[in-house]
Amino acid sequence: MSSQILTTPPAVAPPRPWTFPEATSTATRAGTPVHVFDRPGQYVATVRVTIAMPLIAEPRELEGVATIMSRTLDEGTELRSANEFAAALERHGAAYGVDVSSDALHVEISVPTSQLAPAVNLLAEAVTRPAFNQADVGRHVTIRLGEINQERANAGYRAREAFAGHLFDASTRRSRPTAGTPDTIRALTNAEVARFYRENIGPARAQILFAGDATGVDAAGIIDEAFGDWTAEAGPVLEAPEPLYLLGDRIVLVDRPGSVQSQLLIGCPGPDRREPVWGSAAVANHVVGGTITSRVDTVLREEKGYTYGTRSSFTAPRKGGIFTLGGSVRTEVTGAAVSEALRILLAARDGLTEREVGESKDNLIRTAPLRYEQADSIAQQVGSNIAAGVPLDFADTYLAQIAATTAATATEAYRRYVGTDGLLVVVVGEAKDVRGQLAELGDVTELS
Repeated sequence: MSSQILTTPPAVAPPRPWTFPEATSTATRAGTPVHVFDRPGQYVATVRVTIAMPLIAEPRELEGVATIMSRTLDEGTELRSANEFAAALERHGAAYGVDVSSDALHVEISVPTSQLAPAVNLLAEAVTRPAFNQADVGRHVTIRLGEINQERANAGYRAREAFAGHLFDASTRRSRPTAGTPDTIRALTNAEVARFYRENIGPARAQILFAGDATGVDAAGIIDEAFGDWTAEAGPVLEAPEPLYLLGDRIVLVDRPGSVQSQLLIGCPGPDRREPVWGSAAVANHVVGGTITSRVDTVLREEKGYTYGTRSSFTAPRKGGIFTLGGSVRTEVTGAAVSEALRILLAARDGLTEREVGESKDNLIRTAPLRYEQADSIAQQVGSNIAAGVPLDFADTYLAQIAATTAATATEAYRRYVGTDGLLVVVVGEAKDVRGQLAELGDVTELS
């Protein structure tokens, strides 16, 4: 047997062209659009119902009602108790999930395709025939109040809460917690939850997605059988206004006694997916703070040893995005870490290099097939696109924007947003230890 020692690495072939899976679209008898993404070999399918439900529909004094409503959809229906519903899910090997975003309610079920029909019937039962018994609603109100106490003990949550409260004007819904506050949650009964459901959930607001192996499975027919008789008439969808931002350089310190680290969150307004620069902004973010090899981590983690790691991102709901850089640092270097992070973020406005941009483009484009390899990731991405008001295949537009990005356009996209109207710095930590460090950087607003 002979052996051969390679002295040079083998050539890597260029990636094959890839596009986001294409949908076959129909509608139920009730008029609800149905989009089927056939993914051969994906024998665990996901069916996701995305319903337009902007949080501005919540009464101000009952904020969080959407969250409680979503959590009690499967807590008993007109046909089954909560225990019976859970047993039916288990019998069919189905996993049920629900999520509330700024713009939509998402309810989904993942199940082997052999059990698709009974599982979709259960999904339809939860979405179209919930019971909202007071005992179940009251229990989830109690659970949510307990969660709020736990969240406020978490440095990351406190940072996000303070960031939203100081980046957005108080009139903007996103300035307040998605799932409500203790005062608004305590006021909820099953009557308020049922009223909110009737006013906001119906077939005209919904779109239904299937992703999985459709071989020998009439996915659209099964969905129509389950949802075709849905006749609820929700009110018109409220159009959320453009968010109002609070601008300028500011430092907010949230006191968290006993903290041995400081949680940082630095950011500003950003684009949303309607902006043609969305893809170029993603490339710029990848260069500056989006990965372990980014400019920020190279300095704060590798050179200075201030942190185990930070990450930045541009994120956006339907209207108005944000840019954030977050991570935790040692208490004694909080001021230095904030100073270095601000320096790097502002220096990036002077220009990104072709090498940095090229490497980031390669990473974002070549990993796309992996990001959407599983059926549930396809359904979740398309549901997010629907909620954001962009086409089902917006991933293709996004990747095309990335492919067309140059160092100049990435720099332009970054410069348009990051640092243009100031940067908000939120620090959660031991105030007595970091107050003086932050005061050297500017005026500090302190919260308890």
